[in-house]
Amino acid sequence: MLTKVFSAALQGVDAVQIEIEVNTGAGDPKIIVVGLPDTAVKESKDRVTTAIANSAFMWPRQRTTINLAPADIKKEGPSFDLPIAIGMIAAARREDVPRLERCVVVGELALTGEIRPVKGALPIALEARSQGKKAVVLPAANAPEAAIVEGVDVYGVTNLRQAYEFLTRQADLVPVPGNAAERLSAGLSSDVDFSEVKGQFQVKRAIEIAVSGGHNILMMGNNNPQTFQVN
Repeated sequence: MLTKVFSAALQGVDAVQIEIEVNTGAGDPKIIVVGLPDTAVKESKDRVTTAIANSAFMWPRQRTTINLAPADIKKEGPSFDLPIAIGMIAAARREDVPRLERCVVVGELALTGEIRPVKGALPIALEARSQGKKAVVLPAANAPEAAIVEGVDVYGVTNLRQAYEFLTRQADLVPVPGNAAERLSAGLSSDVDFSEVKGQFQVKRAIEIAVSGGHNILMMGNNNPQTFQVN
C-alpha cells in the first residue's frame, strides 16, 4: 500500500514542499529511507517506530520504503518524524487518511509519542499556502507563530495519537486564531523603518521572519557583532 503525506523542508529562510511516500510490500521486514536524508532523518525510523508503539499503534511488518521527494533536495532535521509516522500507521492499517491531501504536516516525535517543536513554522505555513494547501498540522508550541499567515488553518497537536485521529476525522480540532497584528506590534518602539533600507532583500526577509517568530537575531558587519533580543 502507498500512502502520501505532504511536509516541508527549510532552505535558508524559505521552505519547500516535500512529499513523503510510504510504500509497503513483499520482502524482508525492514525500513528504508531514501531521498537524500541526513543523519537525523535516517535515525527517524527508530524514533518513529518507538513512538508508534507507545501510542498504541502498529507499523508495517513488511518491507517499508520511505521516499522523501524531490530527491535532489537534502532533507535535514527531525521535523519529518510526524509525517513519516502518520504514513506508516496508515500503511499498516491499510486505511485512507481523508485530510492528508489538504494538509502539510511537520513535527519531531519523542519516544513517548509526544510532539516536540520544530524550526521554521512561519516559512512552512507560507509555503503551504503557496502550494494551495488548506491547513498545517504542527506542534502546538509552533502554532501561534504559524497562525500569523492568513489563508491557511493552523492546527497545533501535542501527541501522535491526537494528530492521527484528527487527520482521519476521528476527532476535530479548533484552528489556532491568527494574531498577526498583536504579535507584530508587540514591543514596537522605533523611529526607523525598513522602507528606508535600499536593497538587501534577503537580509530584510530573514529579519522579518525572526521577528515574527519571536527569535533572537545576530547581526554582523564591519563593527563588532550585535545580538538583539526580540520581545
